[in-house]
Formats: sequence, C-alpha cells, structure tokens
Amino acid sequence: MNIAIIDISTKNHASLIENWIQVSQVNHWNIELYVSSDVLQNIDLNLLENITVIEFKTSGALGFLNNIYRKYKEGKIDKVVITSLQSNYFSFLFSKIKKSDFLLTIHNVNAWNGKCKKNSLKFFFKYTIRKVYLVYAESLLVSSENLVSILKNKYKIDKKIHVMPFKLAKETINTCAKEYVVYPGMVSMDRKRYEIFLKLCQECKEVNFVLLGKPGECKDKAIVSKLKQLANVITFDEYVSRKDFDYYIDRAAVVFGDLNVVYENHEFLEVYGETKDTGLSYFTVESRIPLLVNYEFKNIQNLQKMTFSFNSYSDAKNKLFQLIEKQEVYTLSMLPDYQLCNVARRLYEI
Repeated sequence: MNIAIIDISTKNHASLIENWIQVSQVNHWNIELYVSSDVLQNIDLNLLENITVIEFKTSGALGFLNNIYRKYKEGKIDKVVITSLQSNYFSFLFSKIKKSDFLLTIHNVNAWNGKCKKNSLKFFFKYTIRKVYLVYAESLLVSSENLVSILKNKYKIDKKIHVMPFKLAKETINTCAKEYVVYPGMVSMDRKRYEIFLKLCQECKEVNFVLLGKPGECKDKAIVSKLKQLANVITFDEYVSRKDFDYYIDRAAVVFGDLNVVYENHEFLEVYGETKDTGLSYFTVESRIPLLVNYEFKNIQNLQKMTFSFNSYSDAKNKLFQLIEKQEVYTLSMLPDYQLCNVARRLYEI
C-alpha cells in the first residue's frame, strides 16, 4: 500500500509522523511525507532514510494539496493520512484532497464536533471546514480510547475510528541517570497550574527540576522568571529544540503535571482526559516513567498503573520523593497498546 502523510500545520505533532513511518516499515507500506519545513525539522533524521519527502515552504498550499490528489487519481497513492489540520484552512476547503480516501486526525473532540461559541466570520469559517472534512473523511484517527468513547457515545460518530498514540513506548531506554523532575509542554496558565510546582522547587532544593517549555503570554513569562531565580530549576525562554527536549525527558525520573482539566479557549471548551489528550501522558509512555499529576485529571485507562495523583502540596511532595527514590522504569509488557508491533498490527487494515 502507498500512503501519503500530510502535515503542513504544526511541528508539535511531528511524533505522529514518526509513528506512521515506523508502522509503515513494519507493515511493508510505501510512504511519502508531505510536510512543512517546520514539521520536517522536528522529525528524527534517522527515520527519513529511504523516505520520499516533499517539503512545503510557506505559500501555495492549495497547489501543494492538489498535487497530492493528482497522484492519488493516478493510482500512485492509495491512502492519505492528515496528521493535523490547524492552519491553511482556505486551501484545505478548496483543495481536491478531500475527495481522496483519507484518514483525518482529531486532536480536540469538541473543536471538531461541538458548536462554535463565537459568531465571528473567522471562527465560523474554521467551523465549516472542520465539518466538511468530517463528512468527507473515510475514517478518523485519535490518540486514545478516551477520545474514541466521546466520539461514539456523545457525538454518535458512525465512521471507523482508529487509535494512533501520540507517542510509542521506546524499545530501549537510555541508561543515563534519571536525575530530573520534568514539567513538559508549553508554559500556559490557561491550560496548567504552577503554584504547587513552584513551591516544590523552592522547598525541595536537593531535587533538580525542569520546566520544559516555552512561555506564551506575559503571565506565563512571569512564572518562568520566578523559577529562573532558583538554582535547582532549568527553564527556557524560547521554543525548546528537539535535542534539548529529548535530553531532559531521557533523564527524567518523574513527569510532573498540574492541569486546568477544563480548558476553555477562544472557540471551545475541552476537558483534558475526556475530549482532549495531554502530552504529559505520552511522555510517560515514551520513556516508561511515572506521571505525578493533580487528581482532577483522569488519565487514559491503560496508563493508570503509571499515574500517581495528588490533591494537595503535601501529598505531591510525599509522592514525589517516593517516586524519585524508586527510580521506576516500567517494562514494555505494561504498555502493550503502545508497542510498535501491536500498533502496526492494529492499523494494518486501515
């Protein structure tokens, strides 16, 4: 089978492309990547050997997409996988790619299926395009069974829904020392909380912490400024490179998180663990280490044994030290749904 992977939207989803490359290798599929320059820079170069890459620069998205459709009509492409559709909406609306046999990746369930809260032309336009692509999609892709459940039970989606995890469990774990407590992802007070993390950093001076993300707004930069004053905390002012991100995740003993579980953006209200997944879950999957997170967040069911919840600062501190002392690295057998061979088998009949 010949598969085209499209992502000209966001480099933060490059891991999905890496997963598709690996799954294609196991299933003996031919694969072509149609990705933006930003996305391409975030993909592991070791995976691109013998892979055809057609790079999208900054303009001409409509022609870029229609060229993929032309190859589909010529029989050179059997399936198209869209790993994210978060920009170039105008081009996607008028492109012929929606007439191909394509799988559409849904990251935020309510954003794609709910009613838009805003009445402005901009938001109505995005809402309309999402609905068009939902109708045309041959099947949908999500990162967890949590999202499958909402799509089927709440929104009554009757299309096929496949699970492609955001991250796969590493076959071999880096043997370097696990010396950090890492709070990964974009620094955003709209999505996350930092009071308990800040207090832990201030009072647990013998522990090395990493706030592994770029701050967004001024209020987010204020949090980074406070943490930057502490000798036992590493912070970042700009987008964290793939090299730096992997370095600290590889050396993490614990992934920490404190989510505003009900997250409301300009358009929709999403619920982490229900209508939207978080990267926190998948960083624990990839490195097979525990997640310490606030009790309101309900993690994916198959990750419950790796998830430890806190309901106060003292509870977080006690559990953090217990986890650091244990230095737990989980076995692959605990993560069957995230093993490459099993994911490839599950997606073989797409």
